[in-house]
Amino acid sequence: MNMVTEFWNIPRGLISVFYVFAFATVVIFLLGFWDKMRIWSKGMDADQELKGMGPAGLIWLSIIKFFSPECLFARRLFPRSFIRGLMLVGIMWGFTLLFLGTVGRSVNYYMFQFLDGGVWLLFSLLLDIAGIVVLIGTGFGLYRKYIGKPERMVKSTQDGILLSLLFLVLFSGFLVEGIRLAVLNPPATDWSPVGFAFGAVVKALLGTKVLSALYIGIWAIHFLFAFSFIAYIPFSKYEHIFASQISAYLFENKWREKEIPSDWVFAEEIKRRRDERLKQ
Repeated sequence: MNMVTEFWNIPRGLISVFYVFAFATVVIFLLGFWDKMRIWSKGMDADQELKGMGPAGLIWLSIIKFFSPECLFARRLFPRSFIRGLMLVGIMWGFTLLFLGTVGRSVNYYMFQFLDGGVWLLFSLLLDIAGIVVLIGTGFGLYRKYIGKPERMVKSTQDGILLSLLFLVLFSGFLVEGIRLAVLNPPATDWSPVGFAFGAVVKALLGTKVLSALYIGIWAIHFLFAFSFIAYIPFSKYEHIFASQISAYLFENKWREKEIPSDWVFAEEIKRRRDERLKQ
């Protein structure tokens, strides 16, 4: 992997803009994440297991508890809705693999190369599979929310924004990969089956020259979607991405014999206690 594969056909000036936006996105995400944990830490009662943890402690808890069975396999959701549980696990595992894949590509590009030969082929295949799983999961989520919506489900603008952004990130990402494969025609494209399929379709519709001309714009749009999605997470209803790990910890230590609150209820309860404390 080199400059050709990572930033093929992208002007250096636009690459610089990419890094500026990437840095700003990370800063916004981290500040939002920290502020969310700071707010939750103020909502802890004196007799709670989370007392005294503070924002840093809650962040660490969110990280380590992500790998608990409660979070990795959505064990509390499957009994209530098998479809929702399957969708959530698919999106979560697929998104986790995509995140790790992005980190791996960055390490390979900026630090030391380890993605080569068979390792790179397997890596490409896993990312394609993870991407299509998340794409299908988010597509089903949008369908279920706005078309085949169950009566008990309440529409949420925030749900729609985040799911739509994630869908657009993945769809445009496959377009970027597909165009690059269609134009460059590298060997072993069968190890990127989804990207290859996207590329074959758009190449048949538009031709190689048009794809080369459109590539820069689609690449830029893809990363704008990606940066917007990442920056928006801490400020959206999907703060339960963090709350799920914390509620899993409380489930193990306090709520095991009681009614288990959902992650959304947990986050709302923390806010309520915080507001009461600030009024005093």
